[in-house]
Amino acid sequence: MSPSFSLQHAFHVLNSGCWFASLPLALQQAISDAGTLRTLNPSQTLFAQGSDSSGLHAVILGELHVTGTSISGNDVIMAIIRPSDWTGFLPCLDHGQHAYCATAATETVVFSLRPTAVAALFETDVATYRLLMSSELMAARKLAHFVIEDMGRPLAQRVAARLADLGRWAYGPASGPVATLDNVSQEELAMSVHASRQKVNMILRDLADRRIIEIGYGRIRVLDHIALDHFAHDK
Repeated sequence: MSPSFSLQHAFHVLNSGCWFASLPLALQQAISDAGTLRTLNPSQTLFAQGSDSSGLHAVILGELHVTGTSISGNDVIMAIIRPSDWTGFLPCLDHGQHAYCATAATETVVFSLRPTAVAALFETDVATYRLLMSSELMAARKLAHFVIEDMGRPLAQRVAARLADLGRWAYGPASGPVATLDNVSQEELAMSVHASRQKVNMILRDLADRRIIEIGYGRIRVLDHIALDHFAHDK
């Protein structure tokens, strides 16, 4: 896989993402020049929860699953990183450890920018540093909305909201198309909303009956993202 992926091709994929495309052209080019490509095998870890910052990472091909492990040992899926999506912002900002683990769901090509390169490119002035902060701040607003609003909603609405969240970039806008969820089991989905798999299965079947989603083997495809958002937030 790797030989067919040049940095030029990676730049094209990165530029299709909202965050990278919003950066000044000179900064885009500097990132492209400083980054490297690598291929991860299925189930291979990109970074582990509690490990030191490994920099910024973007998916060029494939898919990363970002999970958090609780004290009780439960693995909760937090986000899915797809082509043109980035991850690793928080440790780059606070120079702390990774709060989650990122693992390749399939064979995955990743573009990586080492912590030293991130610092050299973004810690030059306040305006440039804000470009690095913007996505993490958007994620913080989403988390605040979840804690204040979504936690108190009925389970069916929480499941619908979780489908929407997992189908969108965690650091991007909370609106727009929702990607198909592949390689996510109903057990994992249930764990992420603190419910039983049986209850989540019933809710998914109801959403499928409403023609909001389509359920396949190891796949959940959103047919109507507007209806899903309305259902999730009772609009």
